[in-house]
Amino acid sequence: MITLNLAGKRFGPKLLFENVSWLITPQERAGLVGGNGTGKSTLLKILGGMDTLDYGTIQFTKGMTIGYLPQDGLSLRGRSVFAECMSVFDNVKAMEQEMEALTVSMSELDPSSPEYNAVTERFHRLENEFTSRDGYNIESQVGMVLDGLGFAKDDWRRPTEEFSGGWQMRIALGKLLLEKPSLLLLDEPTNHLDIEARDWLEHYLQTYPYAFVMISHDRYFLDVTVKKIVEIWNKGMHFYSGNYEKYLQQKTERREQLEAAYRNQKERVDALEAFINRFRAQATKAKQVQSRIKELEKIERIEIPPEEKTIHFSFPQPKASGRVVAECKGIAKVNGASGSCWWVITGRGSRRSSSCFRGRSR
Repeated sequence: MITLNLAGKRFGPKLLFENVSWLITPQERAGLVGGNGTGKSTLLKILGGMDTLDYGTIQFTKGMTIGYLPQDGLSLRGRSVFAECMSVFDNVKAMEQEMEALTVSMSELDPSSPEYNAVTERFHRLENEFTSRDGYNIESQVGMVLDGLGFAKDDWRRPTEEFSGGWQMRIALGKLLLEKPSLLLLDEPTNHLDIEARDWLEHYLQTYPYAFVMISHDRYFLDVTVKKIVEIWNKGMHFYSGNYEKYLQQKTERREQLEAAYRNQKERVDALEAFINRFRAQATKAKQVQSRIKELEKIERIEIPPEEKTIHFSFPQPKASGRVVAECKGIAKVNGASGSCWWVITGRGSRRSSSCFRGRSR
């Protein structure tokens, strides 16, 4: 669907990535990862047509559709939540209205006339497309998505502008899921979701019929939804088959191989330089020295990027609480008859002792 060829992008003087090639297939399920500032969101915008490359080319398959969800910043207003989501199906509703008008025309025309044949032919074409797009169930589709994203039915008729930014992002996500584009581009889609909505989205993406590429810091979410990890690292793009857990294993193996190749290359470079420095002044070794100089110039040096910075923190062990956490005396509850009880609660939260009696509270 999308082909990146020798692609590169700068952000001011900073080179984000270069010489990147990637074929995104119709069944792509990829997680885009990398350190902060490596260009993940920028690449997602390039794939969505909202940004351009500085180097290389990008090609899109004719007729494909793309849906893009940013991290935040969307603002919806002027319609109810339900109407906003139903707007995705405006063209389907237009087909339904035309079919109704054609039905009226067929009832008024002579079945033997050429006009009648043209109207029926148009009606059948529309009906086939309407059915293929599940036009008879669009309202139930909207209800299913809104329910999955945590909207109570009482909220469906509320204006979108009454909702906070996080809930507006849920509406925008719902619209994208209802559109079912050929390629979904999701930038941190779980940021504004609670656990229930995140679990629902997880199951939805597992059965999504088309391709998607997403950025997420939720490792478990990536583990259960994607089949490929694409990492932007060291100004390049690296592909790992499998989910996030397999990516971590493969990345460790790849770095170990790179470090081993670096050590081997360094040993060879050191040996060449030592030979050149030792015999440079000897005429009898001139041919051998020149040969090693040429070999040294042809070596493409392997670089080991610095380790990614990580944040480490710990919480100190709190002081132990007292043996008695809370003590209640003279508590009364009247429910037809009065009574009084007292409790002593220990540090473990269990009731140490109690005493209850009927009668007037003291």
